[in-house]
Amino acid sequence: MWVTATSSPWIALFLALCLLMAMVGLVHAIAHPGDQNDPVRRFSREDKRILMAWAGGRCERHGWLTGRCRQTEKLEADHIHPHSRGGQTSIVNGQVLCRSHNRAKRASIPFNWQIKAIERRRADYYPAGVPLAVVRHAARTTAKGSRRGTIA
Repeated sequence: MWVTATSSPWIALFLALCLLMAMVGLVHAIAHPGDQNDPVRRFSREDKRILMAWAGGRCERHGWLTGRCRQTEKLEADHIHPHSRGGQTSIVNGQVLCRSHNRAKRASIPFNWQIKAIERRRADYYPAGVPLAVVRHAARTTAKGSRRGTIA
């Protein structure tokens, strides 16, 4: 049977490709066990309301020369660490950006120094008692829906 299957170079190439794809999948599964995105993709209305209140209804983007963006319209809730790159959907990984800054950010993953800068700047405008720390990923759990991790 093997001789018949490999008699054509096209069939042999197809089988080699299938074997290679299976090995890549196996290596990925070993290297990243349980690596999956948060099942919740969008912020809830309540999460958006909380983020807007904490940010003072203003875009949180800061420029080196211009300071904090002054935009107060067309604001969107955004994942600091993008959902498409493994970030969780919760208010501790959320920020308020105007539409243009949200589009410019795209799916870029912030460096640790950028996260620390966000946390330091938030101390100026977040209300007292509100957590300033950014949490990129939820704790790994096996229960469905328990990764949400919102703060009331």
